[in-house]
Amino acid sequence: MASPEVAMLEALVPGYAFFSRFVLSYLHIDLGAYLQHLMLLALFGVSVKYVTKYVSDFVMEYLVSTAEIRLDDEIFNYFMYWISRQPHMKQTNRFVVGLKSNGYWSDSEDSDDEDNFDADYEVDEPGSSSTADSFDDYWAKVIRRDKYKPLRITPAEGRHYIWYQGRPLVIQRRYESSSASRYVLHNERLYISCLGRDPSIIRSVLNEAQNAYVQRDGVRTIIHRGMRPYSGASYQWCRCMARSPRPMSTVVLDQTQKDAFIKDVKEYLHPRTRRWYSNRGIPYRRGYLLHGPPGTGKTSLCFAAAGLLGLKLYLLNLNSKALDEDGLSTLFSELPKRCIVLLEDVDTAGITQTRGKTIVEGSALTSFPVEEDALDEKGPQDPQTGGVTLSGLLNVIDGVAASEGRILVMTSNHPEKLDAALVRPGRVDMTIAFGYTSEAAIEELFTSIYMTMDGDLPRKAPASSRAPTEEKEAHDPTLDRHREQDAKMEMALHDRIQTVQSRIPDLAKEFAASIPKHEFTAAEIQGYLLNHKTTPEEAIKGADEWVRETRAKKRAREETQQNNA
Repeated sequence: MASPEVAMLEALVPGYAFFSRFVLSYLHIDLGAYLQHLMLLALFGVSVKYVTKYVSDFVMEYLVSTAEIRLDDEIFNYFMYWISRQPHMKQTNRFVVGLKSNGYWSDSEDSDDEDNFDADYEVDEPGSSSTADSFDDYWAKVIRRDKYKPLRITPAEGRHYIWYQGRPLVIQRRYESSSASRYVLHNERLYISCLGRDPSIIRSVLNEAQNAYVQRDGVRTIIHRGMRPYSGASYQWCRCMARSPRPMSTVVLDQTQKDAFIKDVKEYLHPRTRRWYSNRGIPYRRGYLLHGPPGTGKTSLCFAAAGLLGLKLYLLNLNSKALDEDGLSTLFSELPKRCIVLLEDVDTAGITQTRGKTIVEGSALTSFPVEEDALDEKGPQDPQTGGVTLSGLLNVIDGVAASEGRILVMTSNHPEKLDAALVRPGRVDMTIAFGYTSEAAIEELFTSIYMTMDGDLPRKAPASSRAPTEEKEAHDPTLDRHREQDAKMEMALHDRIQTVQSRIPDLAKEFAASIPKHEFTAAEIQGYLLNHKTTPEEAIKGADEWVRETRAKKRAREETQQNNA
């Protein structure tokens, strides 16, 4: 029969009885003599385990400040972008490596590096003797850069320790598994901890991360698209790109219409307008319909307005069968207070097409038949095939639970096909018609193509900065001869550009006289001018031939469509 002490040790340390007999038989050491010491040692080990956990919990709760960052929040992208560019990430031995700092749905991060690369490497003006060599050298570097993209290193799962402003910080990246789906998002958390109950150092880190991310975008227009990050996921706004703002002067539209549009948008965004709407119980929303032939600049006006006002642009395609009414409602509920929502080519979505007119006669409802040519070939949308219904779209735009503060812009090539309920006042507050280019618009387009702007000319360093630092090289006759040739070429290029620029207004009038007005779109004329972007005289000479060829192509296209019909 084992003693109570031996039975207790056997319970705390399984196999103790066998081990004690083995030691006694072969080493002639009786562990029973040290039984009390062993029990105290075992109890001490168990106590240390629980005391350590208690002290750790006490310190984390009362002596440590912690911030939690979730994957579905934008600050997650801010912090990952910031930490991927910190020097200490090059020294860590546990990290996640990729071409993006956040590989879930963040946009490409090559744009900022691309701009810096192009700014540091300038190619000579076309026509100079060194153009071929300069372009070949530049293009070889571009191809190499595209093959070897910079790697983004972020912390791996687990705890990481960094120093920030002389204080230690703990960054813990944790993945939470889910049995529902292997690819469920929102299953990742970031925890940033610091010693002390004052979390100001954590706020400082997050503010710096946000500033770094925002400064990366600069004045560029941020574009989001409603999409599913992966198959089976719900629709959400995913940032897809950041583009340089488009000047409003490059949009080919009557200046009066452009001024009226921008003035109306600014008036709507003014704080007194929001109070005015609220005091009168009017929903604070604004809608615009831009309609006209393809290529007349409808989307360009919307993009230029977003850049001018510094608003984010949200694009949504209503033709997707995977987008249901719940997804559409979720997308609109997640819109920021001030943004532009763009629904392109709404006339191509069957849900927005006219259903005919309905009137009430006594107690009966009478519906007029829908015209055949007013509907798409597929006919009205069948609710069972998925997608969004017209009723669901109207509720999202102007329903009781519709979001406020956003600007809704719809574009259409055939506004007559749109249902009257969609374009009624309150849902569409201003309509802008885009037509074919007038004579003044053609002149404006020609001027915008050929007028020299910032960044068009190669930026050459002054002779003093290009001179060799070594005094003996400064007196090299070969280098002096090259500098003199560069100076002459630069002067000749400057004189040629000044001569051409002084003639741009006269050339624009001559070109506009060669193009029939109200017949071609701005996209068609711009496409022709881009073929002669450095030779305006050649563009004027070939204008008549281009008009004949374009007319012939249009007639052939129309005949083909008629034969197919």
